[in-house]
Amino acid sequence: MDRTLSADVNIGAIVFSADGKLLRGLCQDNKLRSWDIASGAIRQTLAFEDGDLAPVFTANGLTTMGKDGSLKTWDLVTGKVAKRLPGAGRHSRRVVAPADGSAYLSDGRTEIKVRALDANGKEKFVVPSGLGGLGAFAISPDGSNVVAASYDADVRAWNSRNGELLRLIDELPVSMFDLKFSPDGKWLAAAGADRILYLYDTKTWKQSRALSGQPEMISAVAFSPDGNRIATGGFSELTQKNAVKVLVWDVKSGTKVRVFDAKQRVSSVVFSPDGGSLAVSTGTKTVEVWQVAG
Repeated sequence: MDRTLSADVNIGAIVFSADGKLLRGLCQDNKLRSWDIASGAIRQTLAFEDGDLAPVFTANGLTTMGKDGSLKTWDLVTGKVAKRLPGAGRHSRRVVAPADGSAYLSDGRTEIKVRALDANGKEKFVVPSGLGGLGAFAISPDGSNVVAASYDADVRAWNSRNGELLRLIDELPVSMFDLKFSPDGKWLAAAGADRILYLYDTKTWKQSRALSGQPEMISAVAFSPDGNRIATGGFSELTQKNAVKVLVWDVKSGTKVRVFDAKQRVSSVVFSPDGGSLAVSTGTKTVEVWQVAG
């Protein structure tokens, strides 16, 4: 059954709990809310520490950057900070973190660099990542590769162990706004301003296919847990308030299998752990949860 989840503030990035019973959302008032999917009731409201910035869901659960530059990993069950790396996030804008406790940070405003830290906060390497800001940032499921898309329209992939540049993808015509690895790590999906979903083979870093059909520029991408489907959500170049489409694609055939309407720019899409539902956030006070099984 389709369902609408609501809050009294705007909701941004979303993620399902591991058992699929809860949907968690990062809200405009710097709090994390968790909804019970079955009833729609809010089960938990977690307030971050004063001055925390850039909350992001990671493989560890949730990470925030403190105003003092500390990098905090939150335990979403207890609602407490489980780990702190003092000064790790100073001057950083974005972060991704694998399950081993390490972190990858984007630093800078014009000339962007990616900074890698080990689980103790010690710097492993710093690598250049293009010009004009970072459009997207992702790490492979096994933690071996980290990728970043800059507004100079290039995508870079590095070995997360030593910072070796594995591939500079410079054939894309426009900036990419989202990057996602498939659950098995074999594919990297990239999408952005030209309304095309690109799939790259992560063994060769060669483009495997390009899927066309999204009516708007693409702002959010998600793989289903089995890797067989991809969801994309867009936004209008005229205004972020325009109604848009959310598409569900069959990866093998490259065909669209479902189309949904969203009220405005899609900020986040995510499949439930069983792949049967798709949750869509548009940066408003509601999240739509649609059935996509079958």
